[in-house]
Amino acid sequence: MPKGLPNSIIRMNRFSTFALVSALLWLLSSCVKDSSDVIIEHTPKLVVECYLNPADTEITAIVNENRPIDGEGSGDRGKVNPVVNATVLLSDGSNEVALSNTRNNTYKIAATRFKLVAGRTYTLKVSAPGLPATEATCTIPRVLGNLSAQDGGLQYERLDASSYQVYRQRSLSWSNAENKKSTQYYLVGSGEGSTYQLKAAAGDSTCIRLKNAQVVAFLDDAQASGASFSTQKLNFLVGKASSASDPKITSAAPMYSFVYHVDKNYYEFYRSVKIQREVGDNPFAEAMPVYSNVTNGLGIFAGYVTQVKPL
Repeated sequence: MPKGLPNSIIRMNRFSTFALVSALLWLLSSCVKDSSDVIIEHTPKLVVECYLNPADTEITAIVNENRPIDGEGSGDRGKVNPVVNATVLLSDGSNEVALSNTRNNTYKIAATRFKLVAGRTYTLKVSAPGLPATEATCTIPRVLGNLSAQDGGLQYERLDASSYQVYRQRSLSWSNAENKKSTQYYLVGSGEGSTYQLKAAAGDSTCIRLKNAQVVAFLDDAQASGASFSTQKLNFLVGKASSASDPKITSAAPMYSFVYHVDKNYYEFYRSVKIQREVGDNPFAEAMPVYSNVTNGLGIFAGYVTQVKPL
């Protein structure tokens, strides 16, 4: 005990410290809420997904209602709330056409009934009883010019104990076909391709339909009309092999590298989805909102054109 300090003062100091700590603990505990006490408001909205590509044989829109973030079934990623009684209208400013419900939440029209043109702007309007009417616009980019490829070697990466994935190093080059200087957006990757015939005014055209596509690069660049653009060497998946020296490469279908020339809506939507998926289920990661350009609703309405090169 310090010399000359009365016992009553020491007891008072100990009591004051205890009282202060108790008060702080009470304040902290009063700020904590159980998760079940947090109310997350839900505003019903339409969720629309539609992509315009002049090479497609059909124009398709997917229409759902958004789901609450909380409640029964909220964690089921495969569950949707289909809207089967929506009115879906597509316009180019001069002509308007209605897409018909063909199955569940899917609305379609044959591309021969409404010609899509690269460089043209389109408006999509979707409404349904009891939900706010939505609207979105997009402009289909123009087709790239002079797409070419410069190949490097093959790279083998072990997939499992008995197989390897094989990648070809390739640089792609093209020229900007837009008629003014502006920022252009591209998705570059590879996928399995199959041919199909597209009817056009000048006759049937053979096109490539891609599936199991893997995007390897998101690119954007402010380019003048006719300016050229080249990628760095990128790795494009070409198939599988049984060993790191096996020259026999197999794939389920012919493989192609592709360049999607997309509008900003398409680019921002898929870039934000990619980042969100990379975050996964980490509860401590920073939230990544998914891009939407649908007024009074959620979703994406975007345009793109595709060019491919065999791998």
